Amino acid sequence: METLRVDNLAKKYGSYNAVKDISFSVSSGECLGILGINGAGKTTTLKMIYSANKITSGNVYILGKNISSLSDKGKKRLGIVAQEDMLDTTLTVFENLIAHGICYGIRLKELKSRAKKLLEFVQLAEYANKMIGELSGGMRRRVVLARALLNDPEIIILDEPTVGLDIQSRNIIWNKLKMLKKQGVSIVITSHYMNEIECLADRIVIIDSGVIKDEGTIDSLLDKYREKNIEELFLKLTVVGKGDIKNLE
Repeated sequence: METLRVDNLAKKYGSYNAVKDISFSVSSGECLGILGINGAGKTTTLKMIYSANKITSGNVYILGKNISSLSDKGKKRLGIVAQEDMLDTTLTVFENLIAHGICYGIRLKELKSRAKKLLEFVQLAEYANKMIGELSGGMRRRVVLARALLNDPEIIILDEPTVGLDIQSRNIIWNKLKMLKKQGVSIVITSHYMNEIECLADRIVIIDSGVIKDEGTIDSLLDKYREKNIEELFLKLTVVGKGDIKNLE
């Protein structure tokens, strides 16, 4: 079942076209990986999907309904892991989840139960009463993942979810995302880690200068362009491969 569809999505800032007529879809239990250099339009696209950026033109459909017609309740079928964790450092881990969950209108008894189960899911149960400042970067990202799951979303949007993390922390998050896929959750993820995309994505979309250069399974694209690995494929389809590295970190 198709859970997310993006049709001819575009975003303009004045005369600058950040995203140009992007279209793709995601099915239940599928992970779509979005690749592109910094400034390619990945984050802008994701923010339009979850209504953090106003859409210039085009449409986003969540479970068949146009996001423009959805109430806040309807939009809560999305779980968001943005690049910025926005965790409250004055609260404990558990309190952060409770404070976020209240925004969804979840009853306190149910919310506490969900928060406890999700901290167990991300392997942070023993850190429930720790202050956010006491956590490592990997632990904080796991808290953000747990927070994104509080509303039991059918679609999860992840923007660079493991950037800067060590391989152990990344693997914990990858394993949890694989479990969610098996439960039928749809995932859209951006990442600069090619092994992350290879590990999680069923299909990929490569964006360059706000345009989709191509999409498909990794194997099908490697065959199509006669490349040996995803890194070489990425270079062939982006400006990086043409000598323009000004947008790279």
